[in-house]
Amino acid sequence: MVVMLRWWLLAAIFLGTVVHAQDDQAVLPDPLTLQANWWGYFEPVEPINKAELDARIVNTLARLEQLQKNVGDEQFGVLSPLVTKIQDGLSQYSSLRSAAGSEAPTPIPSSTTYSVTQALERFTLWRKQKRELDLELADLAWQNAQLSLERKRQSQRRSDYLQLAPADPQRMSLGIALMSSRVSLELVALQTKRRSARLKDVGLQVQRLDAELEMVDQRLVPSSTDNEHWLKEQSRVKAKANALRQQVAPTVSDQSPNTPLGSANIKYLLLAAAGTDAQISIYELSAMRYRVMHALELSIASQPVPQQDGESLTAVLAQFLDFKRSIDEQQQSWHSLTEQSRKFGSAQTVNSDPADAALTQAYQRLLKQADENDYVLRDLVLEQDTAEFLSQLAQAKLNSDVGWFKRWLITMESGLGKSWGQVGQWINATLFEINEVPVTTMGLLRVLFIIVIALLISKVFRRGLDRIGQRKDGVSSSSLYTLGRVIHYIILVVGIIVALSSIGIDFTKFALFVSALGVGIGFGLQTLISNFVAGLIILFERSLKVGDFVELSSGLSGEVKEINMRSTLITTNDNVDILVPNSEFVNGQVTNWTLRDVQRRIHVPFGVAYGTDKDLVKKAVLEAADEVKWTLKSSKNRHPQVWFVQFGDSSLNFELVLWLIPDAVKRPGAVQAAYLWEIDTKLSKYGIEIPFPQRDLHLRSVFGKKDDAGLPLINQHRE
Repeated sequence: MVVMLRWWLLAAIFLGTVVHAQDDQAVLPDPLTLQANWWGYFEPVEPINKAELDARIVNTLARLEQLQKNVGDEQFGVLSPLVTKIQDGLSQYSSLRSAAGSEAPTPIPSSTTYSVTQALERFTLWRKQKRELDLELADLAWQNAQLSLERKRQSQRRSDYLQLAPADPQRMSLGIALMSSRVSLELVALQTKRRSARLKDVGLQVQRLDAELEMVDQRLVPSSTDNEHWLKEQSRVKAKANALRQQVAPTVSDQSPNTPLGSANIKYLLLAAAGTDAQISIYELSAMRYRVMHALELSIASQPVPQQDGESLTAVLAQFLDFKRSIDEQQQSWHSLTEQSRKFGSAQTVNSDPADAALTQAYQRLLKQADENDYVLRDLVLEQDTAEFLSQLAQAKLNSDVGWFKRWLITMESGLGKSWGQVGQWINATLFEINEVPVTTMGLLRVLFIIVIALLISKVFRRGLDRIGQRKDGVSSSSLYTLGRVIHYIILVVGIIVALSSIGIDFTKFALFVSALGVGIGFGLQTLISNFVAGLIILFERSLKVGDFVELSSGLSGEVKEINMRSTLITTNDNVDILVPNSEFVNGQVTNWTLRDVQRRIHVPFGVAYGTDKDLVKKAVLEAADEVKWTLKSSKNRHPQVWFVQFGDSSLNFELVLWLIPDAVKRPGAVQAAYLWEIDTKLSKYGIEIPFPQRDLHLRSVFGKKDDAGLPLINQHRE
């Protein structure tokens, strides 16, 4: 066993050596017999120097030129550009491979102390490199994806090449094309590899800057020149903001006197003011930033921080953060107004009178301002990033001058504030628009909350009505139920209207929608609407109330439990709940056993044998009726009766006719069974026979014998 393992090991080493030697000594690429590992001729396992690579490139190009001489003019014109492309690509590949690696970014020396100005400069540098790195990494990821896709295409071309016969005239053309695409592919791969290495160095530098910024708040030192500089800068940007406020945007009528003041002019003014507002906000944010920097310089210069300076920095920082949050809330609307300016200006430029040059220029100026607003909003984003960094420095300075417990509270408050701010941005982001009204997550939650409140109010109101019905005997429970259902619908509709109005939806603009909805109801929702209207008819007509015992034409019977929007709930005596569409109660025949009077009379049929004493039958059956608890006994005019109704084939037919108490009306099956039970008991007690069906056979003659005289003959025949 050990000997066999040794032989297998030696064989594996030998095969590996052979394969390695073959890879290391790749054959000169030939388009007619292009091997799978032909690129190994230029990039073998063992690296080669530039001179050896250039020599192999010369050999390859010489082979291609030799093949070109053996083809016709037409094929030469097709192959010549590909050969030139191979030559240029291999030359660039050789130069790029032998060139020194891309230089690493210039290292940025760190410092042990920073002024506020130096800290902001370091943050600006970090932000610039971070954004450039993110953009280049995204582009590199896209380039790698394209490279991977091109390698798959190269594999497919290789498969097409191998399917051609060696003598196929297309084999050389396809082989040269395959070499050309592979050279381009490897050149891009080498460039991507070098670019990736450079971006790795840039990423490390960005990480070092990031770590440095984490510690910069602990290395702040006062500056002798910056303090007054911040006050001057604050005054300068405030003056710019005030100058912008005093500017009056020209209207379209100012540019073209023939154009009357109307909606176009008003919209022009609104859109033109959007960019101005954004610019003013940038200047004001800068002014407040300089104010925070001034307060921060005072705090850094005083060790320990005087009470008045600490409170001043706290107050200034609070005002700064409030103003920054207000700008965050307005930024989305500024973007929207800028986009509307672009759409409005483009539409008006197309539809305006070409002869009115002043009007056209006004709208073109609006388009130009929309483009300028985009740059202004980008600057605003950069200004906000700087302001955020500065606020972190100021907050860190304040935290360093308090005890650990208060510092912990401040950190928790800051974290909660940031989390709440992010949640606020998320729930206030526009999800979609309805008739140009933005709908946000907060708006949807508000709609849901109002509808839930409406349902709770309706539920409380109906529960109050139920309690009134339970406490006062004179109040009809069915009337209270009808009132509760109607008020429920009213509260629900009002709640939906208020909920939709709370997010700014104007119902006056939904006339077309309502008309279209009416058509849809007429066709698609006809059954649903008919059942809903039938339910309203039942409630207001009061032909059917909760608690009534009804019987439909289909034979279904039971007690009405609920009258809902679409259907009515009926519970049978077997405790089976059945939902019946409301339209069946309006369009079909319904027997309401308890509509006006809950007392009902029933007929219980029975029969006795011929010859039975009728008075005895009456006595027995009345005693049976008196024994049953469902019999009405309080009314003198509605006492039980026994009617003799028919001479039957086998019996004398009677009916027990009696009135029932209200509770028995809703139990027809149980009531009928109870009376039959007692009637049978009493008839058996008095010996009254209930006959079976029977027939008498009369014979006229049997072999000349009549009536009883013929019976012996029949008996004799049986024997």
